Amino acid sequence: MNSSLLLAASAALFAATAVSQDLVAVKAGKVLTVSGPTLEDQVILIENGRIKQIAKTSEIEIPWTAKVVDASDKTVMPTWVIAHGTGGIRGSNESMQNVPWLSVADAIDPASTYFEGALRNGVGTVHVMPGNFTLLGGSGMVLRPFGKTIEDMTVAANTGIKMSLMNQRGSRLQQIREMRRALTDVRDYLADFERRKKEFEKEKAAGAIPEDKKWDDEYDRTKRAAAHLVQKKAKGWLYVPTAAEVTEALRMTQDLDLQIVLGRDIDEAVAKLGRFNQPVILDATIEYRETDEETKKDQKICTAKMLADAGIPFAMTLGSNGPTSYPWWQLGTLVRNGLSRRQALESLTVTPAKILGLEGQLGTVTKGKLANLQILTGDPFDATTWVEMVLLEGELVYERSKDPRLQYLFGEEKDKAKKGAGPDGDNEPKEGEKK
Repeated sequence: MNSSLLLAASAALFAATAVSQDLVAVKAGKVLTVSGPTLEDQVILIENGRIKQIAKTSEIEIPWTAKVVDASDKTVMPTWVIAHGTGGIRGSNESMQNVPWLSVADAIDPASTYFEGALRNGVGTVHVMPGNFTLLGGSGMVLRPFGKTIEDMTVAANTGIKMSLMNQRGSRLQQIREMRRALTDVRDYLADFERRKKEFEKEKAAGAIPEDKKWDDEYDRTKRAAAHLVQKKAKGWLYVPTAAEVTEALRMTQDLDLQIVLGRDIDEAVAKLGRFNQPVILDATIEYRETDEETKKDQKICTAKMLADAGIPFAMTLGSNGPTSYPWWQLGTLVRNGLSRRQALESLTVTPAKILGLEGQLGTVTKGKLANLQILTGDPFDATTWVEMVLLEGELVYERSKDPRLQYLFGEEKDKAKKGAGPDGDNEPKEGEKK
C-alpha cells in the first residue's frame, strides 16, 4: 500500500484490536517523550490501549479502577520501532529471486526467540521483510513482537514488495538488467490486460457480446502484487547495497513509490541521496574502518554521521547478532560520532514510525497515541541500563523479573544445579545409591 493507505489501514486495525481495554496508570520517575522535554514525576493514564493523559503526580488523581504500574524510580519512553528487518522468519525465499506473490506471513514463526529478544530490548514494532538476496521477493508485514499467532501479532499486512539491487548470480549490471526486465514484463502484462478489456467493451458496444455480460477477468495471482507496485498502489522497499547502485535506485524512484534501504558502503553517494528527499533506512553496521586507496591510511567511516551532516533523515535498524543487535550499542555509536541524543532517539522511534506511516500511532509518548512503552532502570544512553518492563497498547507483556531465559542464565548456582538435575529436580542420591 502507499503511505496514506497503509496509515488508514493500520489505524483501523489498531482501533479494532487494541490489546488492553483496561484503565492503566504508569507512575514514572522520568518520561522521555522524544518529541518534547523530559518530564519528571509523572503519571501516564492509559485507556483502551491509548495514552489518555500525562500529568504531574501531584496534579492527577489515579482512578481506583486503574491497574497501577509503579515505575516511580525509573525512566519511561516509547518502545523502539524497526522499519526494516528479517527477524522471526523460519526460512527465506531467496533461492528463487522473482517471487512477488509471496508473503512473509507464510514464514514468520511467532515462537521465534527473535521476538522474545525484541521485547527484552524494548522493541515494540517490527517491519518484517524478505531478505536482501532477492529481486522481487514478496511482501512484508508490520508486527508487534507479542502474541501466539500471526493474527495476534499483526499491525499491518501486505506493506509492499521487497526489491533488491544486490547482485548474486552475476555482475551489478546483470542485476539491474534483470530488475528492469522484471518490471517491463509486468508493464507489458498490464498493457495486454487493458487491451483485452477495451476489446471486450468495444465488442459489447457493437452487440457481439450480450449487454448483461460484464468484464470479470482479474489479474493473475502471481502478478497481482507486482502490478500494484507498478501502478503505485503498493510501495517497494528497495535494498541498495553500495554507492554504485544509488544512481539506478534514484532513477527507479521516478517511476515507483519506493523506500530506500541502504547497505553499508554508501558513503560515496551521500550527496546523491539528498535528491531522494525522503528518510532512508540504514544498514545495521553504521560504523566501520577502511583503507583510503590514495593515502593508504586507515580511516573510520560513520554513514549515519554523514547522512546527518547532509540533512538526510534516517531510521536505524538492528542486526541479527553481535553488538549491532542491541539498540543501546546503536544509540551509543551515534552519539559517539557526534549526533545529538535527540537525533539518536528519533532514529529508532519517530523516523521509522513515519516511514511505516504510523507516526500518528507510535514513536513518542504523546496523548492520543498507542501506549507502547518501555520502562528502563535508568537513562537509555547509560551502559548499565536495562529494560525492566514493556507495555504494548497498555498491556504489560514483558517483565524482566519473570524472564525465564534470564532467570536461567543469571540464577543462583544452586538453582542451576537443580535445573540440571532433570524433570524431578532432585540431585540427591536415592536410597541404596552412592554419592
